[in-house]
Amino acid sequence: MTSFRIYVLLCLVAISQMPALVVAATWTMIDAPELQRWLRQIDPPLLLDIRGGEVYSAGTMPEALNTGKDPKGFLADGRGGRVVLITSQPIDDGLLSAWVKRLKDARHEVFVLKGGMPAWEESGGAVIIPQQIYVKPGTVPFVIPKGLCEGDEPAQEYE
Repeated sequence: MTSFRIYVLLCLVAISQMPALVVAATWTMIDAPELQRWLRQIDPPLLLDIRGGEVYSAGTMPEALNTGKDPKGFLADGRGGRVVLITSQPIDDGLLSAWVKRLKDARHEVFVLKGGMPAWEESGGAVIIPQQIYVKPGTVPFVIPKGLCEGDEPAQEYE
C-alpha cells in the first residue's frame, strides 16, 4: 500500500510538471519559402541572428542583425511587430525559450526559421558576409546633439 501511494504521488508530480515543459519548448516556426515571401512585403519582419558573432560573420541573411547568443544583452524596442530568429542547428531549447520570452515581453510576434541557415540556403535564399556587424545600414547607433559635449565645435556632425 505504501509503495502504491508513492507511485501515485510521483505520477501526480510528473503530470503537474508537464504543462510547464510543453509551454517552455513551443514556438512558432516559419519555413524558408514563407519567410522569403514575407521579406518581399512592404513591412518585412525584423531578422535577428542569434547564432553568435563568429557564425554571423561567416555568413547570414541580408538585413539580419547580429544580436549575439545571450538575450540579456539585447534590448527590444517594445514597439512590437514580427521578429524572425535565425538559430543554430540543433536548436538550444533553453536559449531559444529565453529569446522568445524576452521578445514576447516586448510585444513582438516571434517566429523561428525552421531548419536555420541550412534550410535558408537550400531554398535558394541569399547569404551575405556582413561588412559592418554593429550598425544596420541607414542608421546611426548613437548621436550626440551638436555642441553638447565639445563646447562650440561638434566632434561629429550627422547629416
